[in-house]
Amino acid sequence: MLSDDTSTMPRRCLALYSGGLDSILSIKLIAAQGIEVIPLYFATPFFGSLALLEPQKFIEGHLKRYGVHTHIVDYTSDFIQILSQPLYGYGKHFNPCIDCKIGMLRRARTLLSEMQASFVISGEVLGQRPMSQRRDSMNVIERDAGLKGLLLRPLCAQHMQPSEPERSGLVNREALLNISGRGRTIQENLAHQFGLSEIPNPAGGCLLTYAQSAYKVRHTYERFAPDLPEVADLWLDVFGRKFMLDERTALVVARNERECELLALLNLPGNVFLRILDEPGPLCILRGVANPANLELAAGICLRYSKARGRSMLKAAWGRTPSTIDNIIDIPVLSEDMIRGLLQDGQALSGSED
Repeated sequence: MLSDDTSTMPRRCLALYSGGLDSILSIKLIAAQGIEVIPLYFATPFFGSLALLEPQKFIEGHLKRYGVHTHIVDYTSDFIQILSQPLYGYGKHFNPCIDCKIGMLRRARTLLSEMQASFVISGEVLGQRPMSQRRDSMNVIERDAGLKGLLLRPLCAQHMQPSEPERSGLVNREALLNISGRGRTIQENLAHQFGLSEIPNPAGGCLLTYAQSAYKVRHTYERFAPDLPEVADLWLDVFGRKFMLDERTALVVARNERECELLALLNLPGNVFLRILDEPGPLCILRGVANPANLELAAGICLRYSKARGRSMLKAAWGRTPSTIDNIIDIPVLSEDMIRGLLQDGQALSGSED
């Protein structure tokens, strides 16, 4: 616990930073009290993926737009374990929101000493989310993360029991807020007071709260059971159209130029990159059994989504890295029914829910 003598406490805290308005405002509220805030951005393929794929661009963008210098934390390995068997279960789809938040805070707690910080803050608002931001859930999260008394939620602090930084006088409780519910008016007004020229959309957009993404990831876990999938396997559930060529082999086909760029960044062991030779078309990743039959099948699917669709006598190139796609194979023309039968679309509806 913190000392009653505030002069001995580091005037520094760690923040769970989502990139959304609530976490930005929480950081600025505490920084306004003369306390240094270190924003921790937890990222996985399902949330914060661009921070992992393009970290420098991500850091520079948030610094320029919001004045927040982020510290990216790769949370993927932790999250793979959490997703396999969450203590508090899943939300509407395959989203273990409560266990995920507990895991983030546990990681933050382990960094307190290393970063010479006294406590942790988050942008949570009481009643804003139906699963993880109820009062009972918020109390459980604080307890199970081992941060009892050391977790401060500046936007709704006056609805909660005072934290140790408040009780000790390090943080002025009277300068904290009492926001609750899903409304955004107070936050938007506060953003203008802090001089934010750009107000971000609500953050927390985990892909696992969406039915289609949740379906694909759940299938990946079932496919590898009782073992767990690797990080590279889960990246294939994030971008593009996904096809299952056999029980062990997945193919992802980029849907646009931006996804081609992102797939090219997934230069991970076991991935095979493929594209149509000398014709405009998508970049593809095959992962699993890269035998001649699967490579030809992948090439036929790739052809279907290229500008050369339906043409015969074409060739594809494949390789183990995006820069060495130099093995040549013939491309079969596949029927629509065959391609549709391999597509893993999840038969999903749109929409998400915590």
